[in-house]
Amino acid sequence: MPKQLTIFDVEPVLSFNPKKAHIHRLNAKLRYADVVVQIPRQAKAIDELKPTTAPDERYELFEDYTIGIWRYKRAEDKQFVWEEAEEMCKRARDEKEPIPIRLHLSLEQLFVPEDVVQYL
Repeated sequence: MPKQLTIFDVEPVLSFNPKKAHIHRLNAKLRYADVVVQIPRQAKAIDELKPTTAPDERYELFEDYTIGIWRYKRAEDKQFVWEEAEEMCKRARDEKEPIPIRLHLSLEQLFVPEDVVQYL
């Protein structure tokens, strides 16, 4: 008998796992992994937030994903601009579409994507 699903059944959220990632070396110091992620709804661009001088976690999250998109696209096209990465991040978030990012792996790298769809 097939398993019956309810509206409460959801796909599990899989955060980045370095053991599953295909890690590449750019040089002796820099390692990176390309992954496809789902941009979380709470990631907000600076123009979507109220003006304030206080730090905002939602913008920090948006910026981390935008940096990942920019790095991924910049590897293919050196003319790729930051503003286009911001627009792609907003579009992927709003349309709930997975998008590839490049994640630099280092001790200083504190950003870990929460919803990894695929490891490239």
